[in-house]
Amino acid sequence: MDEIVNEPAVAYQQRHYTIEEYLEMEKASTWKHEYYQGEIFAMSGA
Repeated sequence: MDEIVNEPAVAYQQRHYTIEEYLEMEKASTWKHEYYQGEIFAMSGA
């Protein structure tokens, strides 16, 4: 029988970035990212 484990999910990147911070990080990055409501997500390749 399977046991159910109730553990809280690990919080990821709780910080919200400004558009200016995102643009500075994007300039220095070799990967492309998407900015959405203060969060930054890696974009998949084409």
